[in-house]
Amino acid sequence: MLGLVNRAIRLMDKISLWMIGFAALSLVLIMVDEVINAIGRKFGVPLPCALELAVSLMISSIFLAVSRVASIEEHTFVTMTTRMLPRPIKRGMDCFGYLLGVIVFGIISVGAWEIAYDSLLKMEMQIGVFRFPIWPFRIIFALGVSLLSLQLLANAVRAAIQIAQGNYPEETVGGI
Repeated sequence: MLGLVNRAIRLMDKISLWMIGFAALSLVLIMVDEVINAIGRKFGVPLPCALELAVSLMISSIFLAVSRVASIEEHTFVTMTTRMLPRPIKRGMDCFGYLLGVIVFGIISVGAWEIAYDSLLKMEMQIGVFRFPIWPFRIIFALGVSLLSLQLLANAVRAAIQIAQGNYPEETVGGI
């Protein structure tokens, strides 16, 4: 049973690694979009919907990457009050925080999927000089928040296993 749980955790870590690749691709596409737009403006022919595309791709670059940040546990920690606590208590607090995150982001995920579904049915577009589809980015947002929820659940299970086995990760001091 524990082997199956560990495989599921590793699978979630791999999925989050793939998602950061798609997030990086979004950033590259934003740069290409803006370079083409800047060159086009110099010649009086700006790229249509450049701003809308950049804003929409920013959603991808943020919400597809956030599950990887949770996977490697490199998000922001405030350790002012916890650094003197024993490791089991600190890891227990981590587990509780992850479970709380699962609940919060799970609720957000459900709402995001409802909005994405409605947007898909309507083929929702942003109206401007040109019509720009926003429904794909609503789906990407819902996917990203859902993956974050699953990753936080995997982290909570990993922390619980570490507590049960008395095997704690090495503590690192933040910095560059």
